[in-house]
Amino acid sequence: MPSMAEVRAAMADVAALQERLATALSAEDHTEVDQLLVELSVAEKRRNRVLQRASAGKAGTFDAAPPVREQVAAVLGLLTRPSSVSLIRDVAAGRYGENIQPSRLASLRRDEQRSWRAAHRDDGGTTRPLGRPVYVVPALTYDRFTPVRGMLALSSWPLEVRLIAPASPRVDILHVTIRLIGELDRAGDAPWTPNLRRLVWRFARSVAGAMDSRRGFDYAHVRAAAERELQQIADADTAEREQAARRARAQLDKDSQLFGTNLRLADQPSTEATG
Repeated sequence: MPSMAEVRAAMADVAALQERLATALSAEDHTEVDQLLVELSVAEKRRNRVLQRASAGKAGTFDAAPPVREQVAAVLGLLTRPSSVSLIRDVAAGRYGENIQPSRLASLRRDEQRSWRAAHRDDGGTTRPLGRPVYVVPALTYDRFTPVRGMLALSSWPLEVRLIAPASPRVDILHVTIRLIGELDRAGDAPWTPNLRRLVWRFARSVAGAMDSRRGFDYAHVRAAAERELQQIADADTAEREQAARRARAQLDKDSQLFGTNLRLADQPSTEATG
């Protein structure tokens, strides 16, 4: 049976997302609204499941686990950067208590592409309206625009973010580290904080100057170290991604900009970013 701390945390997650959604609506930040709607849908189902189990007095009487695409979209909405399947699974378990089975991820990209194409199919000159506000899509290599194996993104993100240049995996993991620290700062004593703290500690070990024996494991110190490294590498990475995005928009249709192409562009180098 869920503890009262878990019940309160599930309810607090919904309330916090509703507040952020209201702020995004007021600011007319449509990209943020789309991402928050996905996160809120998952959080509400999780809250309902926790409440049902708590009221029934035993676990297993109610199973309303959200679809895997919603779980993945919620995690990516939190991270805001292309992420590996393994990281997505770790954050889903650590932050949301959701166990995403690898087998459920195997066909996700193909299912999302089929859904997107069905929503945009041209029937007699009339294109169908968008079926979903956000799709889970693959991150794409910056040179050939092919899907990066095992790395996912959200369709609502700018193309510049979804493209992976040589330094992008490092830049993105630094951004993710900062995002997770922000989530911990807002969490207070939520029951999931130890799990997320372990993830941040794992990332912090690879950031120069983040682990200070005199301070212990200090969020502010880790964030500052990650920001220092970003200052050194982010501008060059952003320039490569922006240049690649301009080429992609000139050469690819919308479907290929989202889901990638397996065709090698003759005028581009053959080096791939593998993430």
